[in-house]
This record gives sequence, structure tokens and C-alpha cells, in this order.
Amino acid sequence: MIATSSSSHTVSPGPRSGSVAPPAEIDASCRVAVMVLLACAAAWLVVASGFGLIASLKFHAPNLLADSPWFTYGRVQPARVNALIYGFAAQAGLGIALWMIARLGRTLLVQPGYIVVGALLWNVGVKLGVFGILIGDTTSYEWLEMPGYASPILFAAYAIIGIPALLTFHHRREPTLYVSQWFLLAALFWFPWIYSTANLLLVFFPVRGVLQAVVDWWYVNNLSQIWLGFIGLAAIFYFLPKLTARPLYSNYLAILAFSTLALFGGWGGIHSGAPVPAWMPSLSTVFTVLTAIPLIAITINLNRTFTGAIAKLKESLPLKFVVFGAVAYLLAGALAIVSAFPQFSQITHFTLFTPARTQLFL
Repeated sequence: MIATSSSSHTVSPGPRSGSVAPPAEIDASCRVAVMVLLACAAAWLVVASGFGLIASLKFHAPNLLADSPWFTYGRVQPARVNALIYGFAAQAGLGIALWMIARLGRTLLVQPGYIVVGALLWNVGVKLGVFGILIGDTTSYEWLEMPGYASPILFAAYAIIGIPALLTFHHRREPTLYVSQWFLLAALFWFPWIYSTANLLLVFFPVRGVLQAVVDWWYVNNLSQIWLGFIGLAAIFYFLPKLTARPLYSNYLAILAFSTLALFGGWGGIHSGAPVPAWMPSLSTVFTVLTAIPLIAITINLNRTFTGAIAKLKESLPLKFVVFGAVAYLLAGALAIVSAFPQFSQITHFTLFTPARTQLFL
């Protein structure tokens, strides 16, 4: 289905004719692998919520579980964060990505059995990492607290999952690339790059001094803004047109958002009061503010796509989740830009503002 808008030539992820696999066969090829990833993600969400509850209660009752070193706040909080990111968000994102790559390529998922093995190995790595955090064997780096013996397992598991995903993309029967495929393909390559780099520079061959904090900020920002952000945007750009039965307003705006977010999104995150050379926070603030360009492009694209389909919001439960996710993403991005200014960050830096914004984004 091809539609023309007033601003550009747009393509929606609707069905096309030709030698393509039927949707039922595509779904059948993805079913086991995707369900394993999503079921494990749901389980880790419950685990992370449990850790979060304990961490929250310890603010009000410090003596709670005080006799158990495993459940001190300094261990429970990073265990919660890592369970949420690597257990829940990563697996849910990979499950959705695999299904969309197959659907948009009109082809069957390649080697779903290997993906199941990779998913199980990923969960072994996450369990080992969270256990290592609880026993105190942590790296102390934000979002990278898992001990060094867990990261090679996660990297190997990601490779086992990612290679079939790339092969599925390579064997696609639909030659025209939809914008979601750009985001997903970039995300597939982005994670092994940032994860291996951060582990090499912080865990296995650690750099010295303040560079450790700089590398950690770089990793956290790339993992959130680029990897998780790209997968989330790919899902929004796919499901919103599907559920509203309207073509995406502009491919060009989506590509603008993709390119500018890839260019500017990974270099923020260093607050103005960081104990680093002054040019680093200044440059970080500039790049963070420049992410307003992709945010504006995404807002216009989604708003114009959704215009005229408000009535369907009351009828479709999945559409409500997609719209809420889109609004949460845009709001979290706007708050990140505002908090990058020194005048604002001086007030919010030592408050729960930043964790709340991160939670909203996730």
C-alpha cells in the first residue's frame, strides 16, 4: 500500500503482492523463539519489580532485611536496574525485533532453534550477573554492574540471536525497506559494539581515572538512546500505521529522525557538575539539545499519521499501549533536553528526577 502525503512519498507496512511468505507461516516460524523471549522478559519484569519494591521500602524502613547483606540497598538497586534492562527490556526488544524483521521482509525466520538456544543462554548470563551483584561481586559501573564472568555469556547469546536476525533480513522477499527496518538493522549492530567496548575499557582492560566515568556515561547513553530507542521507534513506526490503517505520514521525516538520532543521541548524558574537563559537559549539553531535531521530526510524523484516527483509540487496546509508549518516549526525550542545561540540572541532579526520567523512558 503506497500513499502520497502533502510533504513526501510515504510507504506503510501493509501487505504487498509477489513471491512472499504468507503471514500465518511467518508467525508460525517466529512463534516459539519470540514467545520464549517475551515470556522470559515478563518473568524478569516481575523479578525487577520485586527488587524495586524492596529498594523502595528500605528508604522508609532501613532496618528491613538489615541482617541479610544480599538485600542491602547498594545491591538490590543495581540488581533491579540490570534485571529491568537486560532481563526485561532487552529480551522484549529482541522478540519484537525478530518478529518485525520477518514480517517486514515477508520471509520466514531463519534458524529459530538457534534463537531459542541464544535466548536461554542470555537468561543464564542475566541470572549469573544478577546473582553476582547480590553477593557483592559487582563492577560498580552504572548499567554495567554485572561481574566480568557474565558479560561474555551475554555477548555470545546476543551473537546467537543476532546472526539469524541478520540472515532473516538478508533473505527478505520484500526488496523495499520500510523505515522500521533501518532502525532495527542499526540496533542489531549497535549493541555488540557498545557492549564490547564498554566491557573492554571498564572491566577487562580498565582505563584510568576519570575516563572510566566518561566511558560509562557514553555506554549508558548509547544503550538507552540508540539501542533501546531504535527498537522502540521501530515498533512505534510499525504498529501505529498498522493499527490506525493509515500510511506513515513521511518516510523522509523518519529517515531524518534516524540519522540525527544516530549522530547526536549517543554523546549526551554528562551532567554539568561532573568532575571532568569543562569542555566535556559543554559538548554533551550541545549534543543533547541537538536531539530536539529527531524529537520534532518524530512528533510531526506521529501526529500527522495519527490525525483522523482518534476514534480508533477507544476501540483498540493495543493502540492505547503504542500511543502511550510514543508519548512517554517523546516526554522523556524532552525532559532529557531540559535537564541538560546547568541552571536546571543544579536543582534536579541530586533528586529522583533523573531516575524517574529513566524509568519513563524504559
